[in-house]
Amino acid sequence: MSTGRFHWSNCAAPAKFFKINAVASVPWLALVLQPGWTTLGTAVAVTAVLIYIEIVMKMTVGSFLRSVILALTGRVKSTQNLVKELAK
Repeated sequence: MSTGRFHWSNCAAPAKFFKINAVASVPWLALVLQPGWTTLGTAVAVTAVLIYIEIVMKMTVGSFLRSVILALTGRVKSTQNLVKELAK
């Protein structure tokens, strides 16, 4: 078996700039292409939210979105097919 720090399936570490996820660079790129106060505020807000998710909550963006979806929809899912029920 694999020994060491990483397992074979963990070969794609997320891109990061120091400890900040690389997704935070998208609004900063928009700020370079279209400078403005609104774009600056958006870039700062997105970076702050991603820092909060990654460092304070210690979650990835994907796991955070899954937890939000779980909170909105709940754990118990219905097994009834609504399309078949409406077709009757």
